[in-house]
Formats: sequence, C-alpha cells, structure tokens
Amino acid sequence: MCPLSMLRAVFCCTAMLARATAESTSKVGVASADLKRAKQRIPRAGWKGDSFATMSQVLTSKLSKAGHNIRPCEEWTVSELQHLQRRLFTAAEAQLLAVYDDAKDNRRQRFKALSDLEAHWEEVAAAASTTEVLSKLWRDGLCHESVMWAVHHTSSVTLQRLDGLVLPSLPTVRHDAPVAMPVHTPIAAAHHIVHKEYEQAVSCQQCHTGTIVSPEWQNASLPRFPVDKVHPGRERLRDCTFTADPPCGACEGLGGKRWGDDPEQMTPMKCEVLHGSEVKPTTRGRYPYLGKARMTGETRDPLQVYPKPGDPPGRYPKINGTIAMGDKDGTMRLRYDFIGLGSQISAQTKEQAKHMNVGATWGFFGGKCFCSKSIAGNFHAESFDVNDPLDNIHLPANQGGAAYLGRIRVTLDGDVVESQREAIADHYMKWAFHFLVDADEDSPSFGLPLRLYGSGGVRMLYDSWHIGDPTIAEPGIWTMPEGCKVTAPECSIFGHASNTSGDAILVV
Repeated sequence: MCPLSMLRAVFCCTAMLARATAESTSKVGVASADLKRAKQRIPRAGWKGDSFATMSQVLTSKLSKAGHNIRPCEEWTVSELQHLQRRLFTAAEAQLLAVYDDAKDNRRQRFKALSDLEAHWEEVAAAASTTEVLSKLWRDGLCHESVMWAVHHTSSVTLQRLDGLVLPSLPTVRHDAPVAMPVHTPIAAAHHIVHKEYEQAVSCQQCHTGTIVSPEWQNASLPRFPVDKVHPGRERLRDCTFTADPPCGACEGLGGKRWGDDPEQMTPMKCEVLHGSEVKPTTRGRYPYLGKARMTGETRDPLQVYPKPGDPPGRYPKINGTIAMGDKDGTMRLRYDFIGLGSQISAQTKEQAKHMNVGATWGFFGGKCFCSKSIAGNFHAESFDVNDPLDNIHLPANQGGAAYLGRIRVTLDGDVVESQREAIADHYMKWAFHFLVDADEDSPSFGLPLRLYGSGGVRMLYDSWHIGDPTIAEPGIWTMPEGCKVTAPECSIFGHASNTSGDAILVV
C-alpha cells in the first residue's frame, strides 16, 4: 500500500477506491462487506486509469454514480476541507482502522488524535500561505485525502448517515516537485513542508509490476543532486532522472565506477553523442525473453530509493556473477547468481502482474534458503520498452515513463575485457534508471543489453549473452530447493512450498 503522506492519498489510495461504494446494508455499524473492503488492497480493473488525469476522472465518476454529492475540488477552500476532515475523523470506524493498523496498511490514520491533526495543519498552513501555488497544492492534497478517508475510514451505513455530506472531486492535475533552490531560504523551507504532504509517486511500478510490499520502498520521489562545486555539471553525469531541468541529454545520467556518494567519487563513463532522440532508435528497450549473460559492476549498499538526511554513506561492493531471464509459458523469471555470495530467483505470472500481485522470490545465501513474497513485481524483459504491456501507469517521459534519449558512443566500464570495449548504444531511461542497448548492427550482441545504471543502486555491465531457454543447459535453474523456509503462499510458483514453520532450513 501507499505511505502515510498525502502523496499516497493522491496516487495509490485513490487508485484503491475499487470498492468505494460498498454494498448497501440495513445493519448498523461495520458490516461484513465493509470489512472485506478494508482487507481488499488491490483495485479491480474498472477502478483504474491509464494516467493520473483519467484515474481521477474515473474515480470521481464512480463516486457520483453511486449517489454521493460531488463538488469540484477547485471550488473548495482549505478551511472547508478541514471542516470536512474533522467530520470524517470523528466518524471513522474503529473496526476498519484496526484492520489497517494490524496490516500496517497505509490507509490507516496518520494521526491518532484530532488535536494532533490540528497542530499539523497549523505547520502546513504557515508554509502554504506563502504562495498561491502552495495553497492550491495543499488544497488538492486535502481533496484526495478527504475522499480516501470517506471511502476507507467509514462504513457504508455511517457514510450514508452523515447529513448533507458533500465530497470533493479528485483533481486531475498532478503537481511536480519544484526545481532546485537554495535550501536555507524561507521559500525553500515552505516548499519542503507542503511538498512533504504531496510527494511525487512514480514508483518502482514503472519497472516492477505489482503493488510495492515494503513501506521503505514505496516512496519513489527523486530529489536532485546538488551542483558539483568542483566540476559543475558533473552531478548530472552521476545522477539525471525525469525530474531534471533541462531534461537529460544522451550522455547524462550514466554514472561510472563509484567509491562514494559524492559526484567527485566517481570515474565518469566516456561518452560521445551521435544523435539525440530526434532520430528513431533501431533497437528496443528490452532484455531477451530467454537468455543468460555474465554480469559485473557494483551496487550501492544499502540500495537507496529515497535518500534521507542523516543516512550513513553508502558502500559500493563489486558485482560479479550472471543474470538469467526466463519469460516463458505465461511466467516471468529472473535469476541472479553472485559468485561467492549466493543466488536470488524471482518469478511472477503475467496474470499475477495484471492483478498487481508481486509474485515470489527465493534466495540462497550463507547456506540457508528462504522464500517470501517479492518486494515488487518482476523486473521483466519489456521493462524499458515504451509500449510495455505490463506497465499499468503509462506515464509520459516527463513524469517518469520510458524515454529514448539518443544514440551514443561509449567506452564500457566493466571489470572484464568483454565489457571494456568501445560500443555504439541506444540510451533508454525510465524513472531513475539508464539502460544501454547495443545499437551496432555489426556487433554480435546487436539489440542486446549492455549496461544498467541507477545512481542509488546498481551499475551492471552485461557480456557474453547466450540467447535461448536457460533450462536446456540447466534444467533446474528455476527450481526452489526442497526444505526452503517459506513465508508466503506465492512461493508455490516454484513448486516447493511445504515448509511454513518459519524456521530457516540449511540447504546442502
């Protein structure tokens, strides 16, 4: 589910209004249908949209057709929305809130007492009053949050009994974070406070199909690197995402070998622009459906989706191993084998992906095997393709969707001879990741992945691709060993899911 911020009311929680108009019931209190709705995390297809605007339009239409009085959000004042939220806060059903609390579901109340909510409003109000833009931003966030509270915190009977209840429509405009500004100015502080209530949600769902399971991975907003004081502009080589202004160039965001978090603690990849996105690519942003390759590079430890003040500096241990892809018979499989460390295998059916079920992952590290629900859906062959059929958001490039940046000549920065050569590559970007595909038609790896990079995560170089079903050479490559510790029913996708005791099993 979504985090506690208004962002999640804006993006995730509005998308989860699939059962917003709960079945009518003559019973007083929380009926079984209401409790079922509280436990239902994933919306049905009819309650989704293929963009932020259409999602809001669809859900507002659903609420209106269900008999709720709707007033356009732009006609509301912040004071009116606060009055509405006071009513909804005091009407919230304890049984429903208990379901969310027990499941650590982010539809739960952010504040346990109305006085805490009022105090929080005072802080945000002081910041939002500094500009008209921030005032409208806060208003729109309150509209989204108010609808979520009405739908998910009250039973269908209680909602019907709130005399004269009027709900705001869901705004169709998505507000982006501001461009970088001096951090110690009053206006920057105000923007920080208000945007903290309305954080951006592009999410790992752009490459990983399925609802993000772990709360620490759900915030997908992307702050920008500060300008490098030693070599201005170098920060854009280290980190360039869809939020960049101006947009990323064909040689930006590729990073290089890293040994620290600062842009100066990196050897930039050698790169020359051959042409930009005005010329269409001759490749596609894809991995092979079936294949295996060697993999070298490094990764940030820990991985950093969203850096927070006070976080310890990252380490950058080397990666040395293989990657295998197995998209076959309606199931997407991905395997990493790290030499000297262990293995990690993820699987997700396409049917699971359509229903936002993330599938399962099993790992073998330190002599122990375990299987659990995946953090996110499978990283699949078409993740960087503009027409990815499993991308249920379909955002434009300037909002984090897939983009082609151009063709470049690079010197690959791998750790083996095969991935240290000069190459012609097509450069694709999605959210915070940069993906290079061999664009040299005379190369034996034409059309195959060369490199994947994210400034807060991995730098992976691929070489020696073997295209074809990996099970031909390794029949048990996707099979989970007997005796793995299993903690989720999704693990049945691997065929061995008998042990659910919670005790780690030593696999030999």
